[in-house]
Amino acid sequence: MSLTLGWYYHLPPCAEPREVDLAERESLDLLFDAHHRSGAAVGLALTGGMLAHMEGRFEDSLRLLSELIARGTVELMATSFHEVCPFLIPPHYLRQQIEADLGIKWRLLRARPRAFWPGNCAWAPVLAPMLAACGLETSVVGEAHLREAQQTQLWRWLQADAMHMGTALIDTTLTDGVQARGYRLAAGPDHTLTLLVQEDGLRRALSFGAQGAIHHPWDDQPLDALVTQLENTGSLLESTARRFSGDDGDRINPVSIHQYRRCLQRIGQVLLPPSAGVEGARADTLAFLPAHAPGGMAFWQDSVAQSYLLMLDALYRAVDQQRIDCAEVLPLQDVFPIFWKRVARARWFHERAWALLQRAGG
Repeated sequence: MSLTLGWYYHLPPCAEPREVDLAERESLDLLFDAHHRSGAAVGLALTGGMLAHMEGRFEDSLRLLSELIARGTVELMATSFHEVCPFLIPPHYLRQQIEADLGIKWRLLRARPRAFWPGNCAWAPVLAPMLAACGLETSVVGEAHLREAQQTQLWRWLQADAMHMGTALIDTTLTDGVQARGYRLAAGPDHTLTLLVQEDGLRRALSFGAQGAIHHPWDDQPLDALVTQLENTGSLLESTARRFSGDDGDRINPVSIHQYRRCLQRIGQVLLPPSAGVEGARADTLAFLPAHAPGGMAFWQDSVAQSYLLMLDALYRAVDQQRIDCAEVLPLQDVFPIFWKRVARARWFHERAWALLQRAGG
């Protein structure tokens, strides 16, 4: 069984310089140094928006990142430029978000990603052919998404006077090890995508929240126990299966970096980059993945989110009528004001959306 680690970084367009400094100095710099010293392979999903924040401020870090990419230590992954929810924006805007991300990664780092990481593992079915058309070969998906996609829907005809109809989703016979099997997703008549399944149990044990093994700077036992478990299950041996643990990059910080360095010392030599093929691997091909919302939350359905989405709809009409430029709308598609809807900084998005509408006469 093969093992891959990956980290995802994003800051919204409303981020202040001090937040960029904090993310750079207390997370990214530590991550780069750990992999520079160890040579261990890692997948890194820096959104185009995050790179735009870094440009002109952290050129030394970008140079080191470029060296790590050229050396094959870091595999830079594609994302959307801003962290969008794929099923909440029109498909042609989603394509522009991905192309803008690929563009800045080539311009700043001369990198052509082969793998894609959707923010929060949110998904829309149109992503499969879109990623293939952009030359991307691999995509991260969530374990919960994979399990939901293979549930069976049963219809129940109720014998009440109104003849109501009910429905239920029933789990299939997926085992606990389903996330480690190989999967490909049909992406068109002649294309398939390799899927990297973000494994919930491994992520929780290694890095999630403040309880994962790397978050115990003075206690080696949790990490040593996890490595022993990986050894006992064959996860650190060459085989035809793949395990993937991916998490938000801010899990790497001054508290966790000691155990993370120990982790790379223990298992770094067997880590594979996200797009690495596993010789002899057999992959189950999935015909379809439905839309997926992170955590099963319908965070876009309350009145706060709907009021903002209505403004976006008005902006889309203004773009169609050539009253404003499409590029001005892309930052406003960031999921921040919909997900963090009661945080004061959401005002940044509402004010800019309203200013654009006023300029467009709408």
